[in-house]
Amino acid sequence: MREPVRTSAATALANGAVEAFVRAAAIEIAPQRINAVSPNVFTQSLPDYGDYFPGYGSVDLANVAQAYVRSIEGAQTGRIYEL
Repeated sequence: MREPVRTSAATALANGAVEAFVRAAAIEIAPQRINAVSPNVFTQSLPDYGDYFPGYGSVDLANVAQAYVRSIEGAQTGRIYEL
């Protein structure tokens, strides 16, 4: 969404909507919490998708899993965990 790649307009639209929803919903559903995890391309997927992300870094699946745990078990709300 912030750094779109070719053929990703629909994906950027959806991702932007999710992030906006999380921020707005956090206000409306308090004290319930809501967060989102926004990783870059997975390191494990580079052989298949790396050509679509030239010059981008990748993120290991273990780091993505940690972000999900932090999102669920942490105290924050309305956060977008960017990896």
